[in-house]
Amino acid sequence: MKTTVWTIQAVCLLGLAGLLGCTSTPPPSIASARIGTSQDQATIHALHRRLHDRERTIAMQNDQIEVLASQLDALKRIDQDMRAHRRPVRNSMTFMP
Repeated sequence: MKTTVWTIQAVCLLGLAGLLGCTSTPPPSIASARIGTSQDQATIHALHRRLHDRERTIAMQNDQIEVLASQLDALKRIDQDMRAHRRPVRNSMTFMP
């Protein structure tokens, strides 16, 4: 289970790094030439907002994964403790001679 959690986190981090790499801004002279209309600016603003929301969602999912992983570890420890403290069941049919 821990391997799965680490794999999910690694994939999320790689995806986030990929998204951040895609958002590099060109030099100002090129950027001003590309942004010509208010519709382009609105589109860029909407895309930035979606990216920010996606990053926030990924961060919340990572937090939830950490919480669930710690809860799973706690449940495993409780199960081990219960098994260690469990008394063997005595057979009531056994008679002493």
